[in-house]
Amino acid sequence: MRSIYYYCIYNASKRGKTCIACRAQWRLSMIYAEKEYPLKDNRICTLRSAAISDAAAMVEFLRISNEETYFMLRYPEEITLTEDEETTILKNWQEQPNKLLLLALINDEIAGSCGIAPIAAHLKTKHRGSFGISVKQKFWGLGVGSLLVREILSFAKKSGIEQVELGVYSDNLRAQKLYERFGFIEWGRLPDAYKLKDGSYRDEINMVLHLNNDSLIEP
Repeated sequence: MRSIYYYCIYNASKRGKTCIACRAQWRLSMIYAEKEYPLKDNRICTLRSAAISDAAAMVEFLRISNEETYFMLRYPEEITLTEDEETTILKNWQEQPNKLLLLALINDEIAGSCGIAPIAAHLKTKHRGSFGISVKQKFWGLGVGSLLVREILSFAKKSGIEQVELGVYSDNLRAQKLYERFGFIEWGRLPDAYKLKDGSYRDEINMVLHLNNDSLIEP
């Protein structure tokens, strides 16, 4: 496991302090220290927090992942984010200490992403976290999804989130099995939640995981 430390040469030479931008990156590294894991094919997968410098790569990742499967929320042509807009989004992730956008990289390519954030800032709901994950199709079956889910749940537990919630397509059996291995259970179903281009509908299965002292992070 390796930790990343950010350093601002300019301000270090002035006052020995980091600049605002570097402080944001430093705080991000404190939220999640970079880690490396071997995959099923013996390649190394690096997990780390998303950085502002990932903006362009993230836009491309979103376009590809939404093109490969309809199990995503949008179609690829709906990914109209510019690099500047994605930069703003990534900054927002960085500025919230109880939010985490985690990336999985293989040979410096974004293979997957996973995020968790409180559903709202209200006192009555701050214990609830909203969860989402995406993995490029060519990296399916290597254990990338399991690594991301395990690490994001560990972060959620440490950050005070008690209940993790997600929605999944009713016919996305691969994802459902992954979530079930980590202890998620189905609590409801929204009929016809998604309408595809061919006119067919898919239900959304709503799942929840209650994190407590006995929760298993390892599947």
